Formats: sequence, C-alpha cells, structure tokens
Amino acid sequence: MPGLLQFIAIARLTLIEAIRRPVFLLISLVCIGGILLMPLLLNYTLGDSARIIRDSALALYFLGGWLLAALAAGETLSRELRRGTAATILAKPVSRATFFLAKAAGIAAALLLYTLAALTAVLLAVRAGASDLQLDWTAARPALLALAAALALAGAWNHRTRRPFTSAAFLLMLLLLPVALAIAACTPTPLENLTFPHNFSWEILRVGLLLYLGLGMAAALATALATRLTLTPVLLVTATFFILGLMSDSLLGPHVTHSRLALAAYTLLPNIQALWLLDALDTAQSIPAAYLATAAAYAATWAAVPLTLGVAACQKLEIT
Repeated sequence: MPGLLQFIAIARLTLIEAIRRPVFLLISLVCIGGILLMPLLLNYTLGDSARIIRDSALALYFLGGWLLAALAAGETLSRELRRGTAATILAKPVSRATFFLAKAAGIAAALLLYTLAALTAVLLAVRAGASDLQLDWTAARPALLALAAALALAGAWNHRTRRPFTSAAFLLMLLLLPVALAIAACTPTPLENLTFPHNFSWEILRVGLLLYLGLGMAAALATALATRLTLTPVLLVTATFFILGLMSDSLLGPHVTHSRLALAAYTLLPNIQALWLLDALDTAQSIPAAYLATAAAYAATWAAVPLTLGVAACQKLEIT
C-alpha cells in the first residue's frame, strides 16, 4: 500500500510538472489551434474537405503528441537524473522501479489530457468543415472562442494570483473545448439539418483512442531512453523508431516470411499502421471493440519491453 501511494504521488507530480512547462502549452496550443483553423484553410476542396481536414487534424494531433511524449520524458526524467534532483526523492524509501514507472505513468496521463483536448478539437473542426459549400460557424465560432477565452482567463488569473500561466491555460482549454462541443451539439448542422448525435463524426474518437495507444508506446520508449540519453538524442531515437514503424508494413512486410532479420526488425518496430485506421472512417465502418482490445494488448506488450529495460537501466544508474 505505501508503494502504491508513492507511485500515485510521483505520477501526480510528474503530470503537474509536465503541463506547467511552457513547451507543453506551446506545442498543445499550436496543434489544437492548427486543428481548429483547418476548416478555414482547407475548405472548398471539391468534395474532399471533410476527409482532408480530418486526416490532417489527426496527423497533427499525433505529431504533437509524439513531440510532447519525447520532450516530457527528456525534461522531467533525464534532467532530474542528471541534475541530481531525483536523488532527493530516491533518498526517501522509494524504490527506483517505483520512481521510474510513476514518471512514465505521469507522462502518459499528461498525454491523455492532451488527447482529450485535441480530439475534441478534431470533432469540432470536422463538423465545421464538413460541407464544401459553406463553413459551419455554429461549430467553428464556439471552438475558436473557447481557445481565446482559455488564454485570456489564464492571463487574468496569472496577473491576479501569480499562479503559473501555462498550466492554467492548458486546463482551461481542456475545460472550455468540451463546452464548445456541447454548444455545437445542441445546434443542427446548417445544410443537412442533422441533430445530436448525428451532427458529429463520433467514430473519430475510436481512431483517436488507437492513436493514443501509439503515443503511449512513444512515451514508454522515450522514458526508457531518458535514463541514459539527454533530450536531443531522446527526440531523434524516438522519431526514428516511429517513422520506421509507420513504414514497417511496406518496408519489411513482404520480407518477413523469407528473412529472420526482417522478421526481428518487424517485431521490434512499433506497428503504427495497425493503429492508423483512418480508412475505416472513409468506409463508414465502425472499429470493433475486439480490435480496440487487441490493439491495447499489443501496445501494452510492446511498451512493457522498453519500460522493463528502463527499470533495469535506472537500477544501475549512479544518482548523486
């Protein structure tokens, strides 16, 4: 029981520390703001605006999440280990395994909050740009106002209380975007006159959940690498793994039956293509719950390997 309480406390502190960093807010703001502005930039595309906005928004969400995973691991773990601040915690009766795994859990929790805000923005953006004939301002206006209000209120809060602006802005954005979604949900779409729940593409949430599993894998790898590497190598190695993982089906798939080396590389790399099911949205097919469960099991199994190696590396690390 004490170990569980220690785990929760360290994970909570890691979550708070992650969202308080200016780079976390900056990347989240750029990605979520870019998603919400896509209907204004990519509308009127001869029948493909909704698909282009959706695919671009989900790609931007995943890219931002990968950057946040690598940066959070590098800043919250790597720098603590190298500056000696981790020694303060480990001087108490806290095992290194608990410390490391709690750090990974805190980073995954921060990514989950980012995912909730980003997927809400994707739903609003796809609704706003669903028609090639006109922009749906009943979805776009509340979303953009929510983003502006989050920054304005966080600035006022910081001015009055001197509390951190970054975490306040992020949490307000996380709170106000669902409010904007609820306002848009109560309004029928302008052309088709669709009402709730048919006025949103809710299947996007299942695709987003699969992509979050990929971000969890990235967080596990980045956290393990952060025990030995500094921030820049963590970014580069994580990027290399996941870029190759996106291409693994085309690069290695045809050779796995003939080459043991190709099979080993295919097994080692994260199979992001299995999580990138945007085609299911094009065919209006629902992703089965069994597939989600299988994908979650695969992501957990894959992530367990770098986490286990990270625990071993943390045990042998000299911390002063």
